[in-house]
Amino acid sequence: MSEKKDTFEADLAFMRSLVSEGSRAEMSGGIVFLGAGLFYGLQCLVQWADLVKLIRLNTFGHLSAAILPTVALLALVGWVMWRDRKQGPKGVATRALNAAFGSAGLANCFIVVVFGYWALNEKSFLIWALYPVVICAIQGAVWYTAYMIRKKIWLAGVSAGWFITTLVLGVLAKSPHYVLAIGIALIVLMSGSGLTMMKLAKK
Repeated sequence: MSEKKDTFEADLAFMRSLVSEGSRAEMSGGIVFLGAGLFYGLQCLVQWADLVKLIRLNTFGHLSAAILPTVALLALVGWVMWRDRKQGPKGVATRALNAAFGSAGLANCFIVVVFGYWALNEKSFLIWALYPVVICAIQGAVWYTAYMIRKKIWLAGVSAGWFITTLVLGVLAKSPHYVLAIGIALIVLMSGSGLTMMKLAKK
């Protein structure tokens, strides 16, 4: 009986943390996801337009398209961290989600080095093109983890979207429309997720 009581109290504490921290975590995370999806999604759309000759970027244009999204995202993340600087300790649910997304980001840092090295070494665009395919699969896994923690069906939909994107990118790896597919996925799945999180937080 004591063991069952302890389990029940632990489950109850976990559910309370989901409710009490949901809006705070969703608003901050939503802002970052919305910004990241828009910044990098628009970057991909501009690069796709250049590839299919809809526009013509000069050297400065290519440099700006490569650097500005990261600068903008770092500024946004810095602002969110400053905004949340006085918040108290995070509960178990938020820590679990932060760990999931943080570990995905850490894996991304190592994967990009490996794919970048072999793409340069072999002078193969295909090797580099497969890097986002792996990242999309990881995103699908992370968002599925979020679904298992939060039990919100829209999170499962985002996870499915990333897995579908993984397959689409695998097929389009040698096509210029590959970049278009990434841009659409970033805007729809990442920015869309951020917007949804912000709307839920306001409720």
